[in-house]
Amino acid sequence: MKHHLCRLSVALGTLAALTSAAHAQSNVTLYGIVDLGLEFLTNVPGADGGKTTLLRQTSGNMAGSRWGLRGSEDLGGGYKAIFVLENGFSANTGVSGQSGREFGRKAFVGLSGGFGTVMLGRQQNLLYDISIRYDPMFYAAAYSAYAHDPYLAARTDNTIKYTGKFGGLTFSTMYSSGYDSTIANGAQVPGHTKVGRDMGAGVMYQNGPLDVGLVYDQRQGSSIDSADDTARRVIVGIAYKLPNTDLYAAYRYLQQTVGTTQTHTHLYWAGVTQHFSPAFTLSGAVYHTDVVGSGQDPTSFVLALGYYLSKRTDLYWNLSYALNRNGSNLGVDGMGVNVIAGQNQFGTVAGVRHRF
Repeated sequence: MKHHLCRLSVALGTLAALTSAAHAQSNVTLYGIVDLGLEFLTNVPGADGGKTTLLRQTSGNMAGSRWGLRGSEDLGGGYKAIFVLENGFSANTGVSGQSGREFGRKAFVGLSGGFGTVMLGRQQNLLYDISIRYDPMFYAAAYSAYAHDPYLAARTDNTIKYTGKFGGLTFSTMYSSGYDSTIANGAQVPGHTKVGRDMGAGVMYQNGPLDVGLVYDQRQGSSIDSADDTARRVIVGIAYKLPNTDLYAAYRYLQQTVGTTQTHTHLYWAGVTQHFSPAFTLSGAVYHTDVVGSGQDPTSFVLALGYYLSKRTDLYWNLSYALNRNGSNLGVDGMGVNVIAGQNQFGTVAGVRHRF
């Protein structure tokens, strides 16, 4: 009996050791953000066709509300298998975002090592990866550069992305064989490889307080009939960190071809973040869009205050003013979003963000 118990103890000990070793080599983390606030807007289209104001609760003001799973497995030799599954949702309604996708923010698997990282699946495009580094409003879905060009925050289905860091240089490239699978015949259509295609490349350089980046993105139309329609974007940005002050500036060029019509648009922005203490920050930024030849060139001004109650919870208060010209329709939340064309708009949102 004692011999049997001894063998059982050894077996259980060995199993526990193997389990511990397995856990030491791989891990899965549950994480998320819940961001909710109250927003007030002026010059909003009314039900009677006139203009009115709007007071509403909004989700994802400073960062999209989300929950996700991320994991990695140590494969040995400096290599790892990685994955991320990330769901986006509106915290004020509980409804899934990104057209109802289960994991609409991210869903990818990949390998990383000394060569860099390769990921396959649904991911943010390179414009997003780079533009957030040079905007003082960072991930804010509105009251930021995204209000002038929502594609800066785009995600793409069916994507393969490579990122490699070598000293102060980071190189990235991506290719999507169909960026939106929710559109009928919008992705990976047999015999029509141009439909829904998105590709890009970028480079960033970091040296101490200096951060500079350049990215190119080209997207084709999302149907067989519009496959030759093309949107080409180039962004160059710079950020510089002083002891208590962060400086930002960027420029985005857009050449858009739809049928035989071609338009050119320039977007400029600059901003600053002042750290008064580890808990309190104040950011300001100006964004200007120049639609060549139209005169419809809106400008927006943003002021944002942030106060951290802890490392995971912060309060924010953002104010923005959208100045429209010659019938342009920029709202503080985006082009044509809750705004009357040609009317200026004031907006403010205050809320709380919690990370877990």
